[in-house]
Parts: sequence; structure tokens; C-alpha cells
Amino acid sequence: MVDLSETYRELASEIAIGSVADGELKVTEFFRIFAQIAAENGDCPDLDYTPVLNESGSGYRVDGFAIDLPEGLDEPSGDLHLAVCCHYQEESLPVINARDIDLAVSQVVRFLRAIGSAKTLEAMEESSHAYRLAMQFRQYMSRIARIRVLVLTNAHLKTRRKVIEARVLGNLPIQINVLDIERYERISRSGADPVEVEFKEDFEGSVPCLPASMGGTGFSSYLFAMHAPVLANVFAAYGNRLLEQNIRTYLQAKTSVNSGILKTIQENPSMFFAYNNGITGTASSVVTERLPDGTLGIASIRDFQIVNGGQTTASILYARDAMKCDLEEVYVQVKLSVVGEERLGEVVPKISEYANTQNKVSLADLASNSPVQMRIERLSKEVSTPLRAGELHSTRWFYERTRGQHKNLFAYKSAAARRRLETEYPKSQRIVKTDLAKYELAFDGRPHHVSEGEQKCFQRYVSSVLAGCGGGLELNDFWFKCAVSKAIIFRSLDGEIGRSQWYKDARALKAQTVAYTVAAVAQAFRIGGMQIDLMRIWRDQAVPKQLMDWMLGKAANIHKILNSPPGMVKNPSEFAKKEFCWTQHVLPLVEVPPQELANYGISLSDFGEEVGQGRREGKRNRELDLDLTMASLVPKAAELKRKATGMRLLSANNSRALEKLQAGRLTLTRAEKNSLKALLERLKVS
Repeated sequence: MVDLSETYRELASEIAIGSVADGELKVTEFFRIFAQIAAENGDCPDLDYTPVLNESGSGYRVDGFAIDLPEGLDEPSGDLHLAVCCHYQEESLPVINARDIDLAVSQVVRFLRAIGSAKTLEAMEESSHAYRLAMQFRQYMSRIARIRVLVLTNAHLKTRRKVIEARVLGNLPIQINVLDIERYERISRSGADPVEVEFKEDFEGSVPCLPASMGGTGFSSYLFAMHAPVLANVFAAYGNRLLEQNIRTYLQAKTSVNSGILKTIQENPSMFFAYNNGITGTASSVVTERLPDGTLGIASIRDFQIVNGGQTTASILYARDAMKCDLEEVYVQVKLSVVGEERLGEVVPKISEYANTQNKVSLADLASNSPVQMRIERLSKEVSTPLRAGELHSTRWFYERTRGQHKNLFAYKSAAARRRLETEYPKSQRIVKTDLAKYELAFDGRPHHVSEGEQKCFQRYVSSVLAGCGGGLELNDFWFKCAVSKAIIFRSLDGEIGRSQWYKDARALKAQTVAYTVAAVAQAFRIGGMQIDLMRIWRDQAVPKQLMDWMLGKAANIHKILNSPPGMVKNPSEFAKKEFCWTQHVLPLVEVPPQELANYGISLSDFGEEVGQGRREGKRNRELDLDLTMASLVPKAAELKRKATGMRLLSANNSRALEKLQAGRLTLTRAEKNSLKALLERLKVS
């Protein structure tokens, strides 16, 4: 049983430490932590932090927002996401109920009503978050089909119903979602919060179904026809949380609806079931019951995820809300695979991959257990930091490819074992995969992509950078050290900006300022025919003070530019996402660093030599590792072949490789070695 009071205290400590380190208010740090988790879990897209607070009269409040609009559609079709914080600083864990959530949502609704008044807008400062949000909302409101309010709270919500009743503002439905301390603990520990759809309680009753396969294998499946109004209501309530994570990450880069699906709903709704491929879903368990007519019905689904058919689902909701289509004759076929909770992480990504082979960016590449991600994690375990003067031990940087890995590292350990692990993997040296994308893209001169938010930034990083590294084979010790050095630069600058007076006088766009400054500084060295000496930063595990002081001066100027968008762009956070912000407003001002900073750089030719040497050493190490691995696999070759056959991973090359090992022969061809290495990674054999 999880102790939520302990989670509350740990979170309070993390917020306190982070707010001091970043020079931010505690509520700002709270928002950052919860918004990141909410985006990863699919509760919302990446949120822009825009604190709006009016305490006069009944008052209003909004802490963050995101606008999610399908491409190529001008009519109402998108979602307006608004977040409001209920952050408590009490000694013990507070408990809230549905009434408290209602009060929080009312603050958001009052803001939306207020900005509809010209008189209220005239009274606002044009530089305020409230005014800028109001202008942006008014600009896009004609394209909004629904409003999603997300309440972020470190209190424990106690309510019986899984789905909070929707509201209405004018013609717009308001869907309400809550991320409380219980959900926070679940997501931070396991990486996701299971969607539990209670058809019987919340969505018009149990759904008739047909068992398709049952047995003692830990796997079963059901086939059923879901009434489109029910599916629309479910998707309206849970949104992208229903989509399997890799699909969600992919679709955030390109949201769209399908014109063919919409045409069928409009012209031949009764034929939708016949014309559409339907939905493939997964679950960890279902609750069934006998319906009055004697047929079997699904009352609830736990861990419900749509692994194929996300576009169908989104299009049905769009048809209902934007096109006002009648869905009464529309039914959607659903194939639901029920997999034991212990195998969800293994099976669901495979179903997702096999069911979505048409995507340009491989969904498997986005998965936490892709070969590239596994390779980066392995490097983080192998590469130790240099032993600095006065220290008795070296440390490692922990690469967290799945949410909660670092926290779980210490779970169920003795106090002494935890202390040893905390010494080896300090919390300050944890890098999550979305952070790595930010560090790399900022350094490569793409701050506008970093400013799009963590999920889109990660998708771009995977498709443009990691996609070209040979399934992880191009990643080596030198690459990892450079990546960590970029992290040190990014984080150190972030902390210094937070403590600077010029930022405290105008708190806004810190994350964007950091990204643009890192990009500008890296480009300044490149203009001078140099690269920042990343190996020096790796050896020192710190940024030299003289270099940091110069970077901080650049950051102050960039902060002013970002907060002064041109007339055509009202909102500074949206300005930072535009490529012209970088190419036309920041890049032209970049100059070669002063001469006194030359010793903090290395010539591009010398850096190229270091990169080449790192690749050569990495290749030698991989070949040595594989030779040692092959020798150790000789007695296991037959077992591995059976396992690979059962998982349908056997190919001609890896089959021959395993047969040779089984016979005690280690002379494999290059193709057999490569195929065997790929197989071992899929089987998670090291």
C-alpha cells in the first residue's frame, strides 16, 4: 500500500529544493513538475506556463494553457486546454472533494467569461499574461470545439465517480480532469496512470461483446460493436490518455482527422461498421456481466489503450462536435486484447508497432524500449564521471528512458544500499529522455523546436537525430560524454538565469530563454570555427565561470527579444516556437565570442577528430563485447532459438548464428553478427 502522506512530503521537498535552485516561486515549480507528468501521460499537450490571477471580487485564475488544432480545418475542431493549480503547503496531506474541484474550475470559467468583455480587456495591461492569453483565445476561439480544464493539485481527491460531469460555456462543452497526488504518485512510479472506463457507471451501461479467445495463456480477447455516441463520450472524457503512448507522441506532431471517415458518417452512417477497419485496443483486465437478454457485456475496462484506430476515434468526436453529425446509426468494431498487467509493457508496444506500419516515423523508434533508448541507458551505466579533487568516488549520470526508473532504483532497498545508490546515481544527475532531446536540439541551433514542448521536441529529435545513428550503433562513450556536457551547460544556465535580478524583475519564458541562449552561444563558437570544449566541461562537471558570465549576458538580451514579439504575434511563447524567431530575430545578433573565451573552445577540425576517434573506439568495444557475449551464449543457444521462434523474431541470419553457437563455433559472418546483436537487444539479453 502506497503511503500518499510520504509522497506528499517528498514532493514538497522536491518543490522547495527546485524553487531555490531555479529561483522560482514554489507554485511555479509545482506547475512545472505536474505539467510535465500530465503531458507524458496524455492528459494534455505540453502546457505553456502563463499564470493569471485576479483576486478581486469573485476572481479568476489560469496557470497554463495549450491549444490543440487539427491541421487544415478552419471550422470548430480543436481543444483548448486550460490548467489551474490547487497547490497546498500544509504540513499534512490535504484532502479535497468534488466541491473543491468545482470551485477551481469556476475560476477558469470566470476568466473565459471575463475576456469576452471589451471593457475587461481595456482594463488589462497589454504586457500581462491575462491580456496576451485573451488575445490568443479570441484569435482561435472560432476553431475550438471543446474546452478541457485540468486541475493540478498536490491534495488527495476523494470522490466515487471516475468521470467528473462536464459543464457547458455557451456552445462549448467543458471536460474536467484532475491530476491529484494519488495519480501523480502512480505516474511517477510506473510511468502511466491506467485509464479505467466504467461503461456501466459512467457511459450508458455495459457493452455487449463476444469472447474471441480464452485460455490459460494469460491472454484473452473480445470483439464488440461500440455505439459511436458512447465512443465519442469516452474520448471526450479521457482524450489522448486513451491512445497508446507511442501513437500519442507521434500524433502530437501532426494532428488530423480523416475526410473519408467523415464522409461515411455524413452520407452512409449505417454502413460505417462495414466500411471502417475499426479499433484495436488493449487492456490489463475487464469486468463482464450477463445482460438481461443473456448475452455477455463488458461493464468496465482497466488499462484501456487504443493502439490502432486513434484517427477513427478522433474523427468520430470531431463529427459530433464540429460537424454536428447524428451518430445514432454509427457503430465501430472493436478488437480488445486483454493482457496481464505484468506483460503490458512488453506486448502493447509490439501490437502498436505491427498495427501501425504505415507511419513514416516508426512508432517503435519512439518507444522507451527501442534499441536506441536501450543503448543510451547502457552507456549511462557504463560511463563514470571523472574523479575530481577531494572526492573519494566517481558518480554516474542516470538516463531515465521510462518514467519512474530512477525512483524505482531505490525501492525495496535497505538504508545502506539506498545510500550507496544515491552516491553513485545522485538525483541531480538524472536525465530523462525528453530532456536529452532539449539539450541536443538547442545545441544544434533548433531552439524553436525545443520551445514547442517536450513531447513534440522528443518526436523531432527521434526522427531527425537518433534515426540516423544506426539503431544506436553510432552512439558511444564520447557521444554520451558530449550529451552530458550539453546537459550541464543547459542546466547551469537555467539555474543562473533563475537567480539573476533581470529575470526576477520580469519572470517569463525562462525555458525558452535557456534554449535560445544555448543555441546562440553554440552558434557563436561555430561562427569562429570552433566548438565549445565539451570534454573540458565533462572533466570539470561544471561550466567555467567566465564562460557562464558571458552566456548570462547573452541570455538577458535574448530574454528581452522573446518578450517583445512582433505585431503579428501576440503571445511571446508562440513567438518562441516560430522558426523566424530564431532566424530573423536572434541569429543575426550572434557574434564570435571575445578572444578571452577562446581557450574554452576547440577547433571544429580537432572536434571532428575526437568524434571519429570516439566512433572507432566504440566500434572496437562493441566488437569485443559481442565476442565475449557470443562465448557466454554457447550453452544457451538452443534456448534462445526456441524463445526467438516463439516470439517470431527468428530470421535466416540470426538462425544460422544461433546454430553455429549451438555447435560451439564463434566464426560468424558480419551479417550474422549484426542480426544476432539485434536479436539479443530485442530479447533483452546483455
